[in-house]
Amino acid sequence: MDSLDLFFKKYAYKFPKGYPDLTNEQDINLLADLLENLDVKLSGKKQINEQQSDYDALIKKKLGVEEIPVCETSLELGTSFNINGKDAEIWKTLFDVKPIAARTGKATAGSGNGEISVYWAFQYNKNSFQVQDGRGGEDPDLIINGIGVEIKDYSAKSITLGKFGKDARSYGLLSNLFGFKSLLETVKEGKFPEASKTNPGTFKSSDLIEAARVMLDFYKETRLKEFAQEHGFEMILNLFKRVEDILTELGLSPSATPEDVAGSVLQSMAKTKLGKKPMLGKDKGYILNVNGNGSGKFYEITSDKIDALEPKAFLDKVSVASSELKIDFDELFK
Repeated sequence: MDSLDLFFKKYAYKFPKGYPDLTNEQDINLLADLLENLDVKLSGKKQINEQQSDYDALIKKKLGVEEIPVCETSLELGTSFNINGKDAEIWKTLFDVKPIAARTGKATAGSGNGEISVYWAFQYNKNSFQVQDGRGGEDPDLIINGIGVEIKDYSAKSITLGKFGKDARSYGLLSNLFGFKSLLETVKEGKFPEASKTNPGTFKSSDLIEAARVMLDFYKETRLKEFAQEHGFEMILNLFKRVEDILTELGLSPSATPEDVAGSVLQSMAKTKLGKKPMLGKDKGYILNVNGNGSGKFYEITSDKIDALEPKAFLDKVSVASSELKIDFDELFK
């Protein structure tokens, strides 16, 4: 596989079609940004792109200065910190400043507190860091020395990682579980069930457990399976095969409990999403929990750490609403 193949394999998920459509202006702009950032990494030069220039302009305006001051507090990526002295005053001043959205010219509604403070503290630190704005799509808030960093305000218990509709594996697992529940309830009741607020995009852990229970109860109907085999009812046999495929996909045995299935689905969803935000498809990324007083706590996120957690731990720590995944990092990665 040549370097061009590797490049597109790594960044394919960023494009709606899985590859850059050179007739689409947004795809062309994204491709240009990716190539520019790659050039920065290869050259080792500390350059300022257009988005960073916007950040710098915001900082200068808020501080009322012509030259951005250096952050004298020595920082290390991945090491928690407490900024104090004059640095803390600058941090506090910048804490609630929001990036400007290019489309509206107004503060970005989706950005939380602390992003500009963190950008300043690292980009203008006395130690050398290259900080890029990663907002948009499924990237983390900032990319520091090539590592994704998602910023979280201490006042929020859970952090929203954005839509997961493009995560085919995650959405497929959910659609199968809730689809089974809807189908079997329809057969049992002899009529279509009333419209439910529960679906693959909005549900509670208890809803997912119930959907898994219905699926597993069906799978235990061995007499039905034998009857279908004897009379060649392929549609019914396909349903049994679908359950087997789901259990295999999750690495579970037929003796798994509904809680095992639900927890494994949420764990799989979290791993897929965190693999992009903050990990950017790399070995690791960070969640950075900050407050207005200058404190920052890093949580290192890796695939190994996610895999090491018990699936059932995700039942109370992950929630889904409007196809957005919310995770309580304080509890899962403390």
